[in-house]
Amino acid sequence: MILLIDCSKGLNLILGNKKKIIQTLNKPRTKKVSEALVVEIENLLNSSSKSYKDLTKIIVINGPGSFTGVRTGVTVAKVLALSLNIPVCGISQFDLLSLEYSKIQPNKDQKIYIHLNNHKFFFQSILKSGKKSAISIVNFETDKLTDILGFDIISDDNKIVNSLRIISKLNQKLNLFIYRDVFSLSYKNLVNLAENKYIPNPIYVKTF
Repeated sequence: MILLIDCSKGLNLILGNKKKIIQTLNKPRTKKVSEALVVEIENLLNSSSKSYKDLTKIIVINGPGSFTGVRTGVTVAKVLALSLNIPVCGISQFDLLSLEYSKIQPNKDQKIYIHLNNHKFFFQSILKSGKKSAISIVNFETDKLTDILGFDIISDDNKIVNSLRIISKLNQKLNLFIYRDVFSLSYKNLVNLAENKYIPNPIYVKTF
């Protein structure tokens, strides 16, 4: 069995095998993730009539997002993998969105926006050459974001639509793609991640 842990925003768990998702748990409003994570993992396993010994791989979303959530998710994933002697992989939300999008639109320059709050988004550009920009936070209300032509815009939240309208006074036609349930859509990509390439190092980005 494979366990996906995502604590970047609330708490999201997926349990499955190499072919399909067996059980999910999604609590986006969970605040005390550090207290809830282990309990919810055990609840998920119990509801599927599984135990820790049935796990063969752990995948963790290593950011960006809540500082405490990312740290908790990565730490628990590493500790479980070490104690169970199973592989653990870590992947950023940016790489996950990029991998999913590249299945339908390969060889495209991408600008990826992950919603933080209001009109603020975590941002990273990933070029078709593989080059990535540094991860930053953009605010569509205050930042001058005019260099979007020639890029495909990818996001995890419909809020990107209203935010883009703020800077679309030139009536630019944008290639916009929104994935609201990227973990389920990308499940087959996730289960095939290689632990020697996708190392669970947390990504911390200051949000203030």
